[in-house]
Amino acid sequence: MIDFAFEPRQDDDSWSPDWHPDHPTLNGSDFCLQYFKADRRLIIHGADLSVRLLGEPVVDFALMLDYATRELMDQNSVSAEASLTQHLYSFLREEQVVTLTTTWPPGTVARLSWSELQELTERAKDEAVRLITTAHPELRHNTWLRQTVGQPPAA
Repeated sequence: MIDFAFEPRQDDDSWSPDWHPDHPTLNGSDFCLQYFKADRRLIIHGADLSVRLLGEPVVDFALMLDYATRELMDQNSVSAEASLTQHLYSFLREEQVVTLTTTWPPGTVARLSWSELQELTERAKDEAVRLITTAHPELRHNTWLRQTVGQPPAA
């Protein structure tokens, strides 16, 4: 079983309805390095890979999973680093089983099926977009977010 959720951080003003940056021009650096930080609950078949230190931008984690999943289609291992926290995630694919290790929490190893990784990746992308566009409906029209992470859910 995989238990996954982003938990928006109360100390991140970008989740507040009073936060109003120049929405149409927000880009990858904004979404991956600055805004929409969340703690992450991620428990994969009993292995707890949750992160609650400084929070990670939800888009950065979702795109890290997307990158790893795409790379694992053509090779059997890949490592990816969270942009803000620089936690390293290493993936090893052996047939239909993927082993995930991470530097935070240290020494944590999780095993999941290839299809579970693909489902987790899509869920993370969908949840990142859903949370952001729920907090700020005007971001439904942000070109970078729509083209890179995914379409917002139907209104």
